[in-house]
Amino acid sequence: MSDAEKTPEKDQVCQTPPVCEETKPETTRIVKAGPSVKTYIPKTMDLDEFKKLPLTQQKKLMKHELWVQRADELKEIKKQKKKQVRKRRNQRQAQEAAETGMSRCSLKRQKLETQENSNIGFVLDMAFDDKMDEKEIKSISSQVMRCYSANRQAAKRVNLHMTKLHGKLRERFDTAMPHHVGWSSDHVQMHEKEYLELFDKSDLVYLTADSPNVIESLEPGKLYVIGGIVDKNRYPRLTLNKAEEQGIAHAQLPIAKYVKMSTRKIMTVNQIFEMLLKFIETNDWKTAFMDVIPQRKFKNEDEEPIKGDEASAEDSSDSSADD
Repeated sequence: MSDAEKTPEKDQVCQTPPVCEETKPETTRIVKAGPSVKTYIPKTMDLDEFKKLPLTQQKKLMKHELWVQRADELKEIKKQKKKQVRKRRNQRQAQEAAETGMSRCSLKRQKLETQENSNIGFVLDMAFDDKMDEKEIKSISSQVMRCYSANRQAAKRVNLHMTKLHGKLRERFDTAMPHHVGWSSDHVQMHEKEYLELFDKSDLVYLTADSPNVIESLEPGKLYVIGGIVDKNRYPRLTLNKAEEQGIAHAQLPIAKYVKMSTRKIMTVNQIFEMLLKFIETNDWKTAFMDVIPQRKFKNEDEEPIKGDEASAEDSSDSSADD
């Protein structure tokens, strides 16, 4: 046997990998530690006074101060996002102006002049003032403002009414949102009276996620009521009970028929309103839902229709408005 054919015994052993039991790799759990109350320096009181507090009070104060600090950071992030949105909008409008040779004001005026009236009515029922706290009042007023803006920008506007505008919400409009007095009556009308005092009961349809009825189309001459409340589902069946007590028709939107939702989600008043505007423009429910509902709320990316009994009353427009 030649030297080339000779192979050291230990090399032969190395050519065959050792057989060993499969072991799971060790995992290290990373815990993000927060500040310790023992080393925390308070922002709103003297350190010596802070140390004299009971431990539970120290922790409570520390938690509150950290929350306030984080809230300020989130506020700044939100401010920067709004700034970017305004910048993109201004760029888009400037491009449109350059392409048409018209100023932005002229383009807006032209759009309003050519805007069609769908002759379909919507009512924002603002009678739930006593069921919202200050933060929720602020939120619903912003949602109403977005509804007005969406109606101005829509290809086909609707006859939009706010009814039973009173109390804290009325006060907020008069103080924090004084510009509402200049809103066009073609795009919103505000009333202190309840809708039953203004419109024929037979023309009203209350849109509520709890209704067993599913709406398939929107009829000219009808007025569709959207509950103007931010309640995080604290008041189940609130709008359905109101519609039944008043003896008016009620229905939910056919969201479950066209898209799969991950869970029962909260829909804002302006999202419901924008979906309805999009349906009026396209006469296509799926397009209306897909264009408005945030993508994170879908169960998966292929929006197959829900079949069978999965279509539940999770899809309409309480303005807590559930979906």
